[in-house]
Amino acid sequence: MIKKNLNKIISLSTLAIILGTLFYIFFNLSGIKEKIIVKYPNLRFVKYLLKSDSLVNKISNDYNVKFLPYTEFEKLKLIKKEVKFKDSYYSRPQNSAISYKKYGTFFIEPFKEKLILVDYQGNIYSVNYNKEFLRKSIKKVKTTNIKTNLELTRAFDSLIIEENLYISHTTITNDCQKINISFAKIDYKNMVFQNFFQSDECYKDGSPSRMQFYNHRNKNGILLSTAGGSYNKPGNDSQNKQSLLGKIIFIELKNRKKYLYSYGHRVIQGLYAENDLILATEHGPKAGDEINKIVFEGNYGWPIASYGEKYNSNYEKKPFYKKNHYSLGFVEPLYSFIPAVGISEIIRLPNNFSDHFQDKFIVSSLYGRSIFIVHFDKDHNRVINLEKIFINERIRDIKYDYKNKNILLAFEENGEIGILSVD
Repeated sequence: MIKKNLNKIISLSTLAIILGTLFYIFFNLSGIKEKIIVKYPNLRFVKYLLKSDSLVNKISNDYNVKFLPYTEFEKLKLIKKEVKFKDSYYSRPQNSAISYKKYGTFFIEPFKEKLILVDYQGNIYSVNYNKEFLRKSIKKVKTTNIKTNLELTRAFDSLIIEENLYISHTTITNDCQKINISFAKIDYKNMVFQNFFQSDECYKDGSPSRMQFYNHRNKNGILLSTAGGSYNKPGNDSQNKQSLLGKIIFIELKNRKKYLYSYGHRVIQGLYAENDLILATEHGPKAGDEINKIVFEGNYGWPIASYGEKYNSNYEKKPFYKKNHYSLGFVEPLYSFIPAVGISEIIRLPNNFSDHFQDKFIVSSLYGRSIFIVHFDKDHNRVINLEKIFINERIRDIKYDYKNKNILLAFEENGEIGILSVD
């Protein structure tokens, strides 16, 4: 009897080993493991599927990482909606560098019962933003193309002021590239754009970026951020007050007179303005993405000071950029991301979104594929805490839907709108 039971145990053990071996081979060679890792990127689970000690060590290093729907104190629900853009939006060269051409950038503007979308080519669309749109079962968004007279090279941001849509963009005429803002009264059938602002000079590497409505010295206007230079060749325009590049300028709405507001900027990818508070998020070079509090006529140090380094730096003994802004007369960043996250837009999160997120701002990212919930002190002079929420999407734009208490995200890789809400 004992011998018989022993043989049975041995047979079952052999069968288990064979089945386990077959499962292991199938699991690793069929691609199922990779799909599970992508779909369910919970580090505590994934590390048991990996055999490489170096990979396990990297995963274990991300201590206490949480993934949606979980954050540190709140459960959040994320829904994605695929947007139908014009065919030209999808015909992008796949071998280009990380840019608007490789990733289908677009911007979101909530307006009454609609969403107005502006893609990087300057095409404009309207979307019915209603209960049907918000239904989880609706996976694709029907858009209506809006006819315009707009001819541009690339759109960099959109902004609604009262009934008008403003777009910052570049145009090229006879090899002369200029920085522009155009505007039109919102019409869902046809928008006739007029010129609001155009640079006097031609720029090879100059471009506009984010805009915000602002009241400066009792005059309503637009804050426009600009960038100049490329990659490891920043040039000196950011420190030259006579140049438009590397600046935030204020342009009066009434007479369109422009003022230098701040300078020494690299590439501002996010801009927030309310009352006397202006916050900007800015790309560093290799690392050193910044959150800055913008003060009038403040100098933010680029390209002299940065907490990042040149892209081709190879652990040199001495840093290329100066590290102490304050000692050189520059404004120190409120926060600098090392490593960089590919920082993008910044908005204030209303307190009615969640009791756990009070007096918070949201900073979105591209390369970091995350949003960051940021808490400042009462005077917005320092960052008290910062929580990373991994989304796994490049997020170019972010807006808040006050009526439905939703965070709207522009996922640029696949042309999707993300809707983030309390679960």
